[in-house]
Amino acid sequence: MPHTKDSSSNRLYEALIVSSLFTCGFAFYLSIFLKDPLVPMIDGPYYLIQVKSILLDGKLAYGDPPLTFYLFSIFAILLGDIMFGVKVGASFFSALTTIPAYFLMKRAGKGVFAGSLAMLLIILSAPYIRMLTDFMKNAIGVCWLLAFIYYLYDITSSGIRRENIILASFFLILTGLTHILDFGVALLFLILYTVAGFILNVNRRVFLKAAAILFFASVFFVLFTSTFFGHLFSDYNKAISFLKDLIGLGGAAIKRVRPIPIQPLPPLRRAELPHAINVWPLILIVAGTILSFNLWRKKRMADLCLISTTTIICLLMNLPVIPVEWLWRFELMTVVPSAIILSYSASRIWKIGKEEAAIFAAIIIVLSASQAIGTAMTIHPTISYQGYLDLVEMKNKIPAGSLIVVSKPSLRYWAEYVMYGSDVTFGKLWKMPPQTLRSYQHVFLILQRGRAPHIPSKIVLVGRVYMLVELRP
Repeated sequence: MPHTKDSSSNRLYEALIVSSLFTCGFAFYLSIFLKDPLVPMIDGPYYLIQVKSILLDGKLAYGDPPLTFYLFSIFAILLGDIMFGVKVGASFFSALTTIPAYFLMKRAGKGVFAGSLAMLLIILSAPYIRMLTDFMKNAIGVCWLLAFIYYLYDITSSGIRRENIILASFFLILTGLTHILDFGVALLFLILYTVAGFILNVNRRVFLKAAAILFFASVFFVLFTSTFFGHLFSDYNKAISFLKDLIGLGGAAIKRVRPIPIQPLPPLRRAELPHAINVWPLILIVAGTILSFNLWRKKRMADLCLISTTTIICLLMNLPVIPVEWLWRFELMTVVPSAIILSYSASRIWKIGKEEAAIFAAIIIVLSASQAIGTAMTIHPTISYQGYLDLVEMKNKIPAGSLIVVSKPSLRYWAEYVMYGSDVTFGKLWKMPPQTLRSYQHVFLILQRGRAPHIPSKIVLVGRVYMLVELRP
């Protein structure tokens, strides 16, 4: 009977820790979004467009893996506001990422301490904050990715069961329904886990059977989605483009498909990331290598599979031969190896001394927190709120079905969201095909206030930041 009380007390204590850290993570992420009335970064309004399209037309405006947008749509319906729904949805699912991280590292690290530290490393990850405020799909996919890794670890530790193979397949598919990068990293984990399990003879026959099932599930998913829903999964082309760039052939640029030609938005520069973020991969690779040799000597093969695979993936994602335009996106994914390797390192130090482990954890948390706060301070929308109000006012001046040409790439998604129903593009008028311009009854330009176009036109509205001009036929 006393044992039962102790077990219940431990479970209550654990539930309190996990729920408290999850709530803190959710509040922290939401505070980043709520510091400005608008959603941040270049891709922020893109998510608003997709959700608005689902709610108004029942389909996506752009072809993209759909899961994230439908999840955000639920929040938008419940909260009665698209922008607030996207902010809350992104914060909720990003905070939810801490849950699989906790259970993975609690089990691998043999205790609540490692699991709790993994949660904090997710919450305070500067790359993850950067990811969730601009590449929301990518950030939410990390949740499914960590859950998939948990079940890979479970299979190597306990063998194949109906529950773990079904759930591993389920979370693998969820990564594919969310973002190509998360799906690719999940497949990379599966490949390296299979190789490690075979070489180290970790439940070799059982794991190879599980791996075969998971490979079949992933191949079936790719074939099915590319055949029947190719317009939603054109991101597969990004993998081909990346491989071409990697070997120097030069991949074709992948554009989001719209009815009229649209120039792609320029990516944010790597220089906009805090410089200290790029130091982490080297620290993680060294720490992971040391841990792997230690685990190999102690014959802890299930843990060795996890740590060695994670270390190799961290190395592969940060190779200097990767083209810069791809490398900075991979660097954001170091949130996964960071949570795994550092929390496992802390669990090994815990075996030596609790005080030493607490000091190690405190140092890691302080360093992470300083970077997280620094990154959070740089997060901002691409237009001002006054500029947004100008767009809202312009909406009533523009007939549905018009062509709107914006002068800045940062305006394009915002104009398209506010003026939903009209075609919006970014570019220079004299570079656009004449037949495109003639196909619209009304062609409008949104310019910075005070910049008059050198073509026949009339000024329709002068706002606080922008002005609306209509081309004369």
